[in-house]
Amino acid sequence: MEEKKVNYWKWAFFVLVGILFISGCYLATKVTSQTKEQTNIAKVSDKNSKQKYTSVDVTLDKKQANATINYYLRKNQKKGKIKYRFLVDKSAIMMGTTKILGKNVSFTLYTKPTLDKNGNILLKVKSVAIGSLNAPAGFILKYVKNNYDLGKVAIIDPKAKTITLDLNQLTKKQDVLVKGTKLDLVNDEFKFNVKVPLK
Repeated sequence: MEEKKVNYWKWAFFVLVGILFISGCYLATKVTSQTKEQTNIAKVSDKNSKQKYTSVDVTLDKKQANATINYYLRKNQKKGKIKYRFLVDKSAIMMGTTKILGKNVSFTLYTKPTLDKNGNILLKVKSVAIGSLNAPAGFILKYVKNNYDLGKVAIIDPKAKTITLDLNQLTKKQDVLVKGTKLDLVNDEFKFNVKVPLK
């Protein structure tokens, strides 16, 4: 009987195809699978995507607080007969101008600032000056509340002689939530918790 010749080229071809197939499967598995670190990052990312806000603690001094609050007050004041701004020094002062009998009249409210339960700035009015004339705080607050639209930013309570600056109304257009956590005039320290939308 004749001995069959082994076709080495044929076997070499099959071995090469096998090596290529196994290598392709190995590479495909490695490319499509995640490392442990990537899996952990993906889990954290999924968790964060379910949250609506990220929280940041901000500390300001008097100068920074004045600039920030007045920036938002200017943005929120409607085109009306009264313009006002906020100043923190030894006390908290609200200053503004309005027209009475066709003439510009300046007013100044000297207040003691605190934070209410919602973290808004609560101004307890101590005295009011119309021009250089001292005026009863309750009467002036009632007059302003009844005759001027200050929007939802400044909430006046004539009986309690208070003005509340609603911080969330200040930043409502940007969908940012702000809560005061510390208001210390003596040590020049103002702390706020700011929640910024993730989407």
